[in-house]
Amino acid sequence: MTFAFRQTVAALVGAATGLAMLAAGAAHAETITLKVADSFPPNHNIANQGTKWWMERVTELTGGKVQFEYYGAQQLGKLSDMLALAQRKVAEITYVPPTFNEGRMPLSTVHNLPGLFDSSYVGTLAYYDTIMNTAILENDYIRNGVYPLWGVMTTTYNVFTRDKAVRSLADLEGMKLKTAGGYQNEAVKLLGGVPLNIPSPETYQAIQLGTVDGAIFPSSAAKSYRLPEVAKFYTLGFNVSVFYAPYVMNLEVWKGLPDDVKAAFEQANRETRERMGKIFDDGDAELMEGYKAAGVEIIMLPEAEQAKVQARLAPLFDTWAADMKGRGLPGEETLAYFRKAIAGVSKN
Repeated sequence: MTFAFRQTVAALVGAATGLAMLAAGAAHAETITLKVADSFPPNHNIANQGTKWWMERVTELTGGKVQFEYYGAQQLGKLSDMLALAQRKVAEITYVPPTFNEGRMPLSTVHNLPGLFDSSYVGTLAYYDTIMNTAILENDYIRNGVYPLWGVMTTTYNVFTRDKAVRSLADLEGMKLKTAGGYQNEAVKLLGGVPLNIPSPETYQAIQLGTVDGAIFPSSAAKSYRLPEVAKFYTLGFNVSVFYAPYVMNLEVWKGLPDDVKAAFEQANRETRERMGKIFDDGDAELMEGYKAAGVEIIMLPEAEQAKVQARLAPLFDTWAADMKGRGLPGEETLAYFRKAIAGVSKN
């Protein structure tokens, strides 16, 4: 082999290697890796049935182009930090419940009003419709530098108590109850209780230590936070409120995604909303049986007591609308749209 021939072969091999490296680099550059952060414990049904499934679905729909790094259980920050984490891109996607961010997401608290629906599936789909087609989107999300992805509405919030059974509205008088803040606080006051705004991950300890007498909590999440270990009574029929558990993406990051990736996210978002709403509705009866087996007494308020509860909570609607009006926000229009959306989903 001549020297010139060897040089030619070496040049061709080098060129081929360079092309391969460029191709590999290009493929690597196309991969989008996003960090996801939330406060859910490892066994939480939203994290296991929703978040993880959603991440896998986005990765599948994008052909592997989008990958995720997941930081659950407050690894990157407390629940109160989640909005700031997304805004600063510490994590591009975070769990930001409006109830814990009422000052920044006031219109979103429309979902906290009592008795609007009794199905997680109905509430989840109707509320996302309301987010995207009312002032909620601009005022509560875009203005905060985030974009709504997917979320799920819990089953209704009722009353877990540590060592006192609540069999009537009168039994609730003076009891200290953990709430998620916002209009849950106002609801508890109207019912005669004393609200204490405590993050969900701290509920177990608060009940165990007697900081509170019980908690306003949904059956769908109580198992994940081990409430049956410390609360021996669960009274249904109060239907104090519900809780929306959504994930958001940093707005700048969302706008920078390719159109095909955005479309994949939107499909995965829709599928996850529908999936989780059905899981919550279908799993509620099974959860109740599990709570009974764990020694929790399940109590249903008599119809006459439920009517008293509804009468006590009725002023919340006017209070909420007046509060929004005072802030210069279209509360009445938002509530009207939400009610219409609920009726629309319920018919289908």
